[in-house]
Amino acid sequence: MSDIKPTDPRVLVRASERGPDFAVGHPYDPHVESHGWILSRLAGLGRIAVNLQWLPPGKHSAPLHVHHREEEWVYVVEGRGVAELATVEHAIGPGDFLGFPPGVAHHVRNDSGERLVLLVGGEVIPDVDVADFPRLGRRLVRIGGRIAIYPFDAEVPFFPPGGPQELPAELLGPRAQQEPARVLVRESERKPALEFHHPQNRGASEVHLTALSRPAGLRRVAVVHARVPAGKDSFVFHVHQRDEEWLFILSGRGVAELGDREVEIGPGDFLGFPARGPAHNLRASPGEELVYVQGGDAWNKDSIDIVDFPRLGLRRTFVGTRDALTFPLDMAIERGGG
Repeated sequence: MSDIKPTDPRVLVRASERGPDFAVGHPYDPHVESHGWILSRLAGLGRIAVNLQWLPPGKHSAPLHVHHREEEWVYVVEGRGVAELATVEHAIGPGDFLGFPPGVAHHVRNDSGERLVLLVGGEVIPDVDVADFPRLGRRLVRIGGRIAIYPFDAEVPFFPPGGPQELPAELLGPRAQQEPARVLVRESERKPALEFHHPQNRGASEVHLTALSRPAGLRRVAVVHARVPAGKDSFVFHVHQRDEEWLFILSGRGVAELGDREVEIGPGDFLGFPARGPAHNLRASPGEELVYVQGGDAWNKDSIDIVDFPRLGLRRTFVGTRDALTFPLDMAIERGGG
């Protein structure tokens, strides 16, 4: 096996090559202490964040907080701890998944005597976000890279006394009625895995997929648990032109096709696939199934993506979740641009 060229995106971050972890605390909470690696940035991803993080005994991941725009999630890799969701606490352990939609207050703490290892991720939102810290009585406002923090008791009235306290509902549009987010998806409570064979690689492709993010209430970030039987391919050699993808190997060994190269992969390795390349696919080693957590941009009714299959000479165009048309790559009647 040979490694990818130095000029290619790094893509593969081996467990043995992460380098030293870094520690993070919090200026307002002395109980916060986490150590880890920003895997997605090392691999070249820009819109999707994935970190490998561990908490020492007695420490918290962050103060209890709530994002009003950003989606976040946590997958427990090793150890046991407690997830605090507003005023409710849940014991969590290996294989459990938590998805935090906007508006859900949360944090994780390690009440055990051993370290707690987490895969943590979410969106990278470059423009604006607002987050509250209920126990600290503070609101964080971020505009790009600039952050301002306001105490709740500094709030001043915006509408004049006796006047309307908000815009009329008809100007804001109908409010969607949504069920409360499930948030916690325990390993023991997952739905049966869906067996999938890629239609363009049906003889070799077999992957068993279990949704994690959608049952937890996330809509813009996708996370699934995947298992590829020994000797099988996951999907088919492909490249997304918009979506970012990633995966973290939990157990087993296999081969990742990255462009014109093949690399061996195993437990603890992380792969991040930036949009527009390199093309990629996975294959489990003979005699050993490959198990991993996989994610990226979630498809929804407003999403658009283009997926190319270089070896098949095909391009599939997705507009939303239902409207998908496929064309031979060489059948474009007009070409232009750089």
